[in-house]
Order: sequence, then structure tokens, then C-alpha cells
Amino acid sequence: MPTILCRKDGSWKRKLEEFLEKNPKEHVTLLAIGDVKADVLQYLNRRNDLHIIKLETRYMKQRRKGLGLKVQVIKKLE
Repeated sequence: MPTILCRKDGSWKRKLEEFLEKNPKEHVTLLAIGDVKADVLQYLNRRNDLHIIKLETRYMKQRRKGLGLKVQVIKKLE
């Protein structure tokens, strides 16, 4: 299962779109820490064609990095 690391520059959105176009029936995992977590959740919430399979949050090994977000999504089939 492919994994995309979400950063502030927003390039993860383009990578997600490219992957979903090529592999519409496959899950993809998005990883985010810091302020990007909110951006990822807002983006996924606005998209009606994506289905969230699994959503996890947990502290990173180095607690100073804060909470991490792991989301598995798949494109909804019509």
C-alpha cells in the first residue's frame, strides 16, 4: 500500500490525485504531523469522492513532535 507524507507545501494533494487516477481501487495512506493534520482532514472532508477507511492518531516516538495522523483512503466507486 503506497504512503504519502503530507507537508505544508501541498504537493501531497497532487500526488494523491495522480495515484487515485492510476489506481482507483487501491488504498493509499496519508501521514501528517503538526499543523498539516488539520489541512489533510479539511481536504478529505471537502472531497465527496473519497472514502476514509481508517483514521488513527498517536504520539510520535519523540513526544516533542506531537501527534501524528494516519489516514487510509480509497476512491468511491460509482
